[in-house]
Amino acid sequence: MRLLWALRGIGRWLLLLPIRLLPEGQGGAIGEPIRSVLVVRIDDRLGNLLLTTPLLAALRAELPEARTGLLCAARRSAAVEGTGLYDDLWRFEKRDFFRHPLRFAAFCLALRRKRYQVAIEAGHSHAFSFTSAALTLWSGAGIRIGHARELAGRFLTHAVAKDGAVVYDAASKLELLWPLGIRPALRPLQTALGQRRVDEFRRLMGRALVVYPGARKLDHRWGAGAFAEAVRRLRAQTNLGAWIAWGPGEEDLARRIAREGGAQVLPPTDLEGLAAAFRAAALVLTNDTGPMHLAVAVGAPTVAVFLSDDADRWASPQPNARAIRARGAPEAQAIAAVTEAALELLGRQA
Repeated sequence: MRLLWALRGIGRWLLLLPIRLLPEGQGGAIGEPIRSVLVVRIDDRLGNLLLTTPLLAALRAELPEARTGLLCAARRSAAVEGTGLYDDLWRFEKRDFFRHPLRFAAFCLALRRKRYQVAIEAGHSHAFSFTSAALTLWSGAGIRIGHARELAGRFLTHAVAKDGAVVYDAASKLELLWPLGIRPALRPLQTALGQRRVDEFRRLMGRALVVYPGARKLDHRWGAGAFAEAVRRLRAQTNLGAWIAWGPGEEDLARRIAREGGAQVLPPTDLEGLAAAFRAAALVLTNDTGPMHLAVAVGAPTVAVFLSDDADRWASPQPNARAIRARGAPEAQAIAAVTEAALELLGRQA
């Protein structure tokens, strides 16, 4: 494994070596009317794409006459389909470069022929992605905007310095509109997922608490016993039913929490079904994970437990969302905080 990582590191260094010889973009005022914009966000994480929707909404509101394109990971494109936030949706399949090179080439040529005037590289503000930067450059846009980090400036005409006072990830994306003279207010996350099946889950669950105790990163998972205790307390103090949602490899975890907390386990479902369950829920309790952003995007009152030091970057500032910072806190204290936040949000609905 170490050898593999070393070879990857050497390969990346060799790949970027000629890039270091390119000049940095000079920035400057953009005086021409904006007719078309491409937003590039290709990392394969549900939450990251949802966190880009406020940027797309701002472009729609501020440049209503401009044609907007979104280039995103094919596997996550369903998260933005049906939102009306773009005119063109480019579903990017990175693996096609190796597995289907002709299809990959055709995709890149079609993108180039679209001749976008502006391209916004909207990847993480703290981490450089060669693929994202290269696609931004390849688009042929004369104006290329992104955050300044590592070698990004070699691919961009306007490298935006990160504002240290702006922490929330979705708000950071709005900094990329500054070179266009746009300083918009933050809008909520958006998705159309779950709209078609929400009545199905309302019939199944009734008025319910929905718990998502899983997470791709194991160190982002609050303890099963803590979730179960929070469920018990909320069931005792409200008239809510409780249902445990789960993803691949998480069924045993869901069944344990359901058994200990007196809840029921949702049947296997896809992303559309999970979003529908969140839409139908009176309250969602979750870890800091992609489904947390999904719950916020569908408008569900959401209590999220954070076990990392960067909670401010991911915690939604929306009025119906609460972040419980449980890192280093005694479990009993965290459970009490989760219960209090949940009851407060439920009280707001009364």
